[in-house]
Amino acid sequence: MAIKHILVPLYGTKFDVSVLRTALQATMVLEAKLVGLFVRPDPREALPYLGEGASGQLIEDIMTSSRAGADLAYGQARKVLSEEASKLSLPMVDDMTVRPSCTLTEEIGRADYVVEQASQLTDLVVFGQRSQADDAIGGEELASALLMARRPVLLAPLETSPTFATNITIGWDGSQEASHAVAAAMPFLKQARHITILSIEKDGGDEQGHAGLIDYLAAHGCIGEHRHIPASGRPIGEALLDESSALMSDLLVVGGYSHSRLRELIVGGVTRHIRGHTSIPVLMAH
Repeated sequence: MAIKHILVPLYGTKFDVSVLRTALQATMVLEAKLVGLFVRPDPREALPYLGEGASGQLIEDIMTSSRAGADLAYGQARKVLSEEASKLSLPMVDDMTVRPSCTLTEEIGRADYVVEQASQLTDLVVFGQRSQADDAIGGEELASALLMARRPVLLAPLETSPTFATNITIGWDGSQEASHAVAAAMPFLKQARHITILSIEKDGGDEQGHAGLIDYLAAHGCIGEHRHIPASGRPIGEALLDESSALMSDLLVVGGYSHSRLRELIVGGVTRHIRGHTSIPVLMAH
């Protein structure tokens, strides 16, 4: 599937810069349309928590403050998008047929729900890396895009790499999620100069069907080199990031969680570790 529509939730925070730089790299490589999405909170949703004794003036003050904060954040998101796009001479236009280009849209509502709905009609959703202190920002939206809308997600690191998707690592465990991630990443894989398939050996080691993956890549004109890597006591997420860094990869492709209680676990384990520690872009699919 071609990637021609890239959705980027923006928050008007310091993280917008890094996520946009990686998203714009993908936009240029694929000659796609980048659509920034700013979700304006509905101040009326806070009213039930005020209780029946809240005065009309208090309610009005809260509504006014909420609107002012959203206006400020929206203005910052638009400013950053305009500045980063101009560095690449990328036009900022609403016309969806103009590619590569970018635009910014605005919706009102609960962020996770709005992002989930918007993700239904996009090819790729890009989120930024978060520190533990800021993990709540964007966490539910990421889960909604990856698990509910079933769209591939690109995680952008805090520091943008000078290259993108030229040296790709695939974290392969033979799972359905991993195969979905490979299929979603095919537009990037087709233009990569080097592809490495990493299988992290668990206790006792196991055969993870990498030969079939090599054949699948070959059918698309891609040549992949396979490596078995011992976990050596490391968590899987840590091992994947360590080995990808050693290979100087500029994109890691992995599957999302297949566990039960997905919404709880999407910010735990492999996904949480990668999101919190990656220094390279990571494409994942569920």
